[in-house]
Amino acid sequence: MFRIILGSLLVIITMLVVPSVEKALFYLPLVFALSVSLVNLDKIKMNRTLGILLSLGQSYIVFMGLAIVIYFFDEWLLDLSSGEITEYEGIIMVTTGGYLAALLLFYFHTFIFKVTHLKFSFLVISLCYVLVVGVMLVFSKNEYLQFGVEKFPSFLISWCIFMSLAYSISLNRETFLTFTKLKHA
Repeated sequence: MFRIILGSLLVIITMLVVPSVEKALFYLPLVFALSVSLVNLDKIKMNRTLGILLSLGQSYIVFMGLAIVIYFFDEWLLDLSSGEITEYEGIIMVTTGGYLAALLLFYFHTFIFKVTHLKFSFLVISLCYVLVVGVMLVFSKNEYLQFGVEKFPSFLISWCIFMSLAYSISLNRETFLTFTKLKHA
């Protein structure tokens, strides 16, 4: 079970060690990819070094894609609205973007890692993403969705922590089910 939470712990420790949020945002895809791939080396289908490098590349591509899509979607919403994005539009934009990024990255990871039981993985990713949104709503009082403030980096860090946990649970399904005694899930 320690192996399942180890990836999330690595993300948390790294974020505590990195001195500034700007540097942390640059390293988030690196930290995320390493927290998933190094902890689950035995689950990589190919050469381990190649698998880690592909995981790194995929993380940076998906994170950059998410940033670009959210930037353009933000501009598009500003053009449609009265010049200001409402709280609900921001919630929809960030939540949808983050969830789609999680699913897209997991889809790419299925080419690198031995993934079984895709329904279980989809459920775990969805539940962990609900945790991301819930944590941000509780601790940020709905302000995390306002772009240009320090709340969005907190969302990304939270995303990395919980998605690392979701991916580790998905890749180590049998261990998780044995530990939680949910054998017939």
